[in-house]
Amino acid sequence: MPSNNVKLLEVIYKTPILKERIDESLEAGSKINAIKELRGWCETSDNPNWLTDGTRVSLRLMKNVIDRYAVRRIIRNKLTKLSEQIENYCNVFGYDKMGSRRGAKSKDGLYVHKYTDYELVEDHIGFIVNDLQWSPSHKDYKQYNKLWKKYNAFK
Repeated sequence: MPSNNVKLLEVIYKTPILKERIDESLEAGSKINAIKELRGWCETSDNPNWLTDGTRVSLRLMKNVIDRYAVRRIIRNKLTKLSEQIENYCNVFGYDKMGSRRGAKSKDGLYVHKYTDYELVEDHIGFIVNDLQWSPSHKDYKQYNKLWKKYNAFK
């Protein structure tokens, strides 16, 4: 059973109006307003199905959820920039210059799929958005930094 943090993260991602309001508050640098938006939404919503276990809508819970959402939002934005950077690099220097990893080999050994850097970044963006319990590992962060340096040709 998912924790209350994950339940409330689901509410944020599945409610476009709430997500937009929280994003506006975070863009303005006001985490407090983002917490107020989430708390107000939870208290006035007519379908509080995320609080069926009797959990109180506390400020601590709201702060933890907003903190987690803000971090995931920053990671998603930076991965999106990295994805655009890879695309720009490949448009200028050619897609054959894009790096790749070992991929799957067919049973007959003739076909090998190479997992490109772009596919890796796009997959991680998908994980950030769709799997609320996933977060990048320390190894992933190092890999993102290497990719940024590699594809940062337009200084």
